[in-house]
Amino acid sequence: MLAISRAAAFALAFALACAALPAGARAQGEPFKPAVQFETRIDALGGPPAGAQLGIGANIAPDYYLRLGADAAFGAASRGGTAVPAGRVDVVTRYLLDPLHEFRWGPYAGAGMTAQWDQRANWRANLLVVLGIEGPVHAGWRTSVELGLGGGARLGVVLRRARSNGR
Repeated sequence: MLAISRAAAFALAFALACAALPAGARAQGEPFKPAVQFETRIDALGGPPAGAQLGIGANIAPDYYLRLGADAAFGAASRGGTAVPAGRVDVVTRYLLDPLHEFRWGPYAGAGMTAQWDQRANWRANLLVVLGIEGPVHAGWRTSVELGLGGGARLGVVLRRARSNGR
C-alpha cells in the first residue's frame, strides 16, 4: 500500500496550487499556444538506493511560465551490492525564468512528487524539488541538465522537443 507522508501531501497540494494560478499577461500580437512537449531522460541516482534510470514523459504549458509534467523511468538500483530492477513516476510543476527564449540558456525550478519502487522495497512517495537549466535548440530538441532532490539526490540529462513559441 502506498503511504503518503505529510511532506508528500504538501508537495501535491503545492503542485495543484501552482496549476491553478491565473495565466500571466499575454504580449500583444503573440498568442499563447499550449502544446504537449515530449521528453526523454537519463538519471544517475545518489540513493538510497543508488542507481541509474532511463525515462520518458510529457508536459503541457498552461501558461508562459509554468510546465506541468509527468514521467516514468526504469532502470537498476544497488541493494546490498546487487543490482535490482527499479522504477519511478514523477509529477512536477516547473517554473521557467526565461519562457520566451530571450537568452541562450534558461534556468527553471520546480516541485512535485515522486513515487519510487525497487525489487526489495515497496512503493514510497516523496516530495520532489528540481533545479535545472535548459539549453539552445539542436535538431528540434532542447537539452537540459537537472538536479533533483526527493527520496535521494539525482542528476539528469533531459531531451525535450523544442516548442515553436518559447521554451
